Amino acid sequence: MREFVFTVKYDRGIDPLTDRFIDHPSMLAKSLSCCVTERSMWRVDRITGPSEALSALESVYLDTDHCNECVGGSDCRSRRDYEILETNSGTRTIYAYRTEMEGCHSIPYYAVRLLGDGLLFQTTRRENEYRWRILMREDAAVGALYDRIQRNLRSGVRIELDQLGTTTRWHEPTITVADLPSAQREALIAATEHGYYEMPRKTSVAEVADDIGVPRSTLQYRLQRAESWLVTRFSDVLSF
Repeated sequence: MREFVFTVKYDRGIDPLTDRFIDHPSMLAKSLSCCVTERSMWRVDRITGPSEALSALESVYLDTDHCNECVGGSDCRSRRDYEILETNSGTRTIYAYRTEMEGCHSIPYYAVRLLGDGLLFQTTRRENEYRWRILMREDAAVGALYDRIQRNLRSGVRIELDQLGTTTRWHEPTITVADLPSAQREALIAATEHGYYEMPRKTSVAEVADDIGVPRSTLQYRLQRAESWLVTRFSDVLSF
C-alpha cells in the first residue's frame, strides 16, 4: 500500500463552505471516515470551533444543493442526506450520505473511477486549505487521478502535491490514556479527584502528595511529565 497526499487551496469567494473556514480560522474539520463507490459516498466529519463559527458553517454544510467535495466547474446533481450525530457549543459531528453520483466532479468520485475500489480517505480542513490523504494499492494509477483533478479545477482553486509514497500514521491520532506511564496516569487521576485541576483550585500538590503517600517532589515531577505528554498528543491531534 502507499498513500497520495495533496492539498486543495481556494481563493475567497469561490466556495461558500471554504469562506466560512476563512472567516473563522480557529475552526477545524477532520473526516473520521470516507468511503466511496461509483454510485454512492458516505463519510463522518468532526468539526470543532467557536459556537458562532459552527452555526455559520451549518447553513452551508447541510445545504443539499451544495457539493462539499466538488472541485470542478459545477456541483454534482447527486442526492445528499445529512444528519448531525453530535452537537455542543464547540463540536459538530455530521454524517453525510450521497447517492446517484454519476458524472460527479468531486475528489472521491474521481479517485474511485480511476484507482478502483478499496480506497481509504482522510481529510483535514482549515482556513482556505482542504488536505486529502488517500490510502491505495501499490499499482494504482495516481498520476491519472492528479491530472484529472488538475484539469477540472474551477477558477480560483489549485492543488499542491504533498506526498506520494510510503504510508505513515494511518491510525486516527487520538489521545489514548493507556499509552501514558502508569505512575503518571495515577498521579493525574489523584490530582483530578482531589480537585487540583478545578477552577478555582481546591487543593495543592503538597496536600495531594500527603494523601496518596508520595513525596511532593515526586508527585510534582509525575504531573509535569503527564501534562507534557497530554499537550504533545493534543498538538498532534490539531496538526494539519
